[in-house]
Amino acid sequence: MRFRLPTPVLAALLVAAVATLLALGVWQLQRNAERNHLVAERNARLAGAPVPVAEAARPLATLDYRLVSATGTWDVGRAMVLANRARFATKGEEIVVPLLLAPGGPAILVNRGWYADGRRDAVLAELVRQERSSTPGQAEGLARYAEGLRGNRTAAGTWTQISPADMGATLPYPILPWFVIEGRLLSDTGYGRPDTLLAQGFYPYASAIPHLEYALTWFGIAAALVAVAVMRLVVAPRRERAARAAREAAP
Repeated sequence: MRFRLPTPVLAALLVAAVATLLALGVWQLQRNAERNHLVAERNARLAGAPVPVAEAARPLATLDYRLVSATGTWDVGRAMVLANRARFATKGEEIVVPLLLAPGGPAILVNRGWYADGRRDAVLAELVRQERSSTPGQAEGLARYAEGLRGNRTAAGTWTQISPADMGATLPYPILPWFVIEGRLLSDTGYGRPDTLLAQGFYPYASAIPHLEYALTWFGIAAALVAVAVMRLVVAPRRERAARAAREAAP
């Protein structure tokens, strides 16, 4: 004997399912609007002039994605390397150097740029040459702050991720809880591999989470479920009644 849910129960379940799917779709639309607002807000911060680090004291959450400038003393002897960083379809590394803002600290971590594998010694030699010059160390670029950002030091001595907390624990002076990506704002297109030793710069903020596509998916499933419900609760009963009436009217 085939079990079939009573029609009122089935209708109630279908209504609940469609309502849930529509709510998920609306939620994704809201997330998409929030994402677009965040993208516009962060990229608007890139339009202003760089703010000196000394004047950048603000809630850390609002410091993220602002242009800053800093002057101090490079500590190239304690430079740290981020391994396995690919750019321009080439495997490479990024080098992070503390910039002492005052004697004894504090210092800020500066991602000074990317270079291809095999060029670490040349990069360090150039940075040492710059450190020994008579001019003070200067950095200008993008401030980044991410709460709880963690990084691990590998057996080879490189790092998996820039992390002021974890990297700062290995240094003899205090480190600011945010860092700087040195360079200028780059366009999304037309930026090729530079001829300089270090590739510097950063791109506009973008979010790759496809909230709009998720919303369309939920709405599409809801529409399909409505179509199934109409076929099951409206069309099929009408066909059964029409077939029954035809049988009863037949001689």
